[in-house]
Amino acid sequence: MQCYCSEMASSVKGQRPPRTRREQQAAETRNRIVGAATELFGDPGYAATTITAIADRADVAVETVYSRFRNKAGVLNAVLEPAVVGNDQGLDILELPAIAAIRARSDQREQVRLLAEFSRTLLERAAPVQHILALAAAVDTGAAELERRDRDRRREVQAVYIDMLLVNGPLRADLTAERAAATYSALANPSTFALLTVDHGWSADDFQTWLADSLTRLLLDP
Repeated sequence: MQCYCSEMASSVKGQRPPRTRREQQAAETRNRIVGAATELFGDPGYAATTITAIADRADVAVETVYSRFRNKAGVLNAVLEPAVVGNDQGLDILELPAIAAIRARSDQREQVRLLAEFSRTLLERAAPVQHILALAAAVDTGAAELERRDRDRRREVQAVYIDMLLVNGPLRADLTAERAAATYSALANPSTFALLTVDHGWSADDFQTWLADSLTRLLLDP
């Protein structure tokens, strides 16, 4: 299962103990590799980028990249995760403070408004890497598998969003939780975000307003 969390996640929730010098050096090396890959996957592109090029840009040995990430798709996964979650502290997306705040709300419409804001922020932040992932998936089987897992995990997370709404009341009449989650998935995904903000020139604010209005009308009773 794709986990929207850092590779460095601790098995114990809560504040991570201070890193040792060796752990800090390892984290710095990893960050250099991920930073170099992010630049190169953008230009000249995923297909044209080699592990050797990533190692050279990060000033590390080729073997270091392979030992950390196994292959180029593994490096792409490391680039994707912080772009989605927005942190490198080892938190899963459902553990983020913003999600906890939405869970705590008792009004469904307010929850939908906040979910639309959260989804907009996530999609806007991850858009460049999602574009790289889509192009990579067309030419690399490892990247295609990563894209599939990313899509599946997004749907799992969005199903949890629906469960959060159900805590505070029913959905629109005759709407099952499964269909509600599918509706959320159809509206809030990288392809729809790119279609509206790139192809049609919407601002991210426009997308957020549309998403909140659409989710409210399609998921909740009038």
